[in-house]
Amino acid sequence: MTYAVELPAEGPADWGAWSRDLAHRIRALGPEEDVVISVPSVTRPHEVRASGFFGLVPARHEDTSPWVRVRRDEDHAIAELVGSESFGGDFLFAELEEQQVEALGWRAPGGDPIEDRVWSRWFPDDVTDAAYLPLGDARAAADLVTATLRLLLD
Repeated sequence: MTYAVELPAEGPADWGAWSRDLAHRIRALGPEEDVVISVPSVTRPHEVRASGFFGLVPARHEDTSPWVRVRRDEDHAIAELVGSESFGGDFLFAELEEQQVEALGWRAPGGDPIEDRVWSRWFPDDVTDAAYLPLGDARAAADLVTATLRLLLD
């Protein structure tokens, strides 16, 4: 089951409370469940087709919005952020935004062509000896999502 959340362009009134609620939602995810947070009011152009035939066929662009998904995979929560166009994703990040996203702890995909073209982060980051997601890891995942969305909304 997917839990979908759409944020307004200004974000929630209380980011702290929103992050705490998200941590509880992440911790409550069942097997193969996820929560997807999107901001449909924030859009940027994404090239879906390059120009062709010596420029006679124009490039085609669609507006895309940022999203973050946190999904449960056995004893881990995997956070995924819409990918940057610089590595084949669907969202146009500025170079500074990419640096800031990386500094927050997101990992760009590797060179494997099968790998999704999204930023990702696992919680916990290593092999776990506990049942699904201790509260501290759920809070860390929620804090990462919150910090990322605040970055993209500013």
